[in-house]
Order: sequence, then structure tokens, then C-alpha cells
Amino acid sequence: MKLKLVFSLVVMTPLCGGCLSTQLYDGAKRDRNEVARISGDPVITAGSPITVVLRRVDEHDISIAQTSVEVLEGEHDLLVDCRLAENKSVSRHALKVTVYGGRKYRLRPESGPGLRGCSNVSLEAVD
Repeated sequence: MKLKLVFSLVVMTPLCGGCLSTQLYDGAKRDRNEVARISGDPVITAGSPITVVLRRVDEHDISIAQTSVEVLEGEHDLLVDCRLAENKSVSRHALKVTVYGGRKYRLRPESGPGLRGCSNVSLEAVD
């Protein structure tokens, strides 16, 4: 039983690093109505054909273990990688976005014909 618990902690702890959101503003943690959360996909996926990985927000590089960030409302520059599993291609996209406090946002890929390429990436508000 103890072996199963230790194994679970060893396996799940690194994976849950991506479950946490990184605070990308100075000072103490703010109320969730004051910040916006931007989320991408984890680097390691369970067979997803297309993923969007957040690489940079403004001047902050994002660790591959992180899948989401919290930012103050306003305009932000995002750099994201769009990865296609079928042909192992990666395209990089720069986005200038405006986000609002208290909202959650998700990066969404747009694929080319037949999932042959990632034509665009957009940021959508999630309810």
C-alpha cells in the first residue's frame, strides 16, 4: 500500500506542476475578480491531434510545466507554439490580446485542411 502511495506521488507531482497557475504580476496575490487566467494545453497530451502551448507572456518565459498564467487586466503579448501530432510540426504564433479581470481564457488552435498545419491561434473567453 505504501509503495502505491509513493509511486502515485512520484508520478503525479511533476504532472500537477502544470495544474498550477503562475502569477505574472508584482505584489501579493489578488482577488480572482482582479486577474485574468490564460490557459493553454499541457506539453504532454494523451493523443490530442493538435495542442497549443503557452511559451511567453509579455516579458515572462513560461515553463513547459505550466499550462496557465494569471495576469492583470489589459493588453498582453503572447507567444504560443501550435503542435500537430500527426506530422510533428510546430508553428509559432504571436498574439496581442486584451483580457479582463474575473475572466478565464483558453488558447484555441485553428488547423489547416486535413489537420496538415496550424493556420492560426486565437484566445477565447471561457465561461
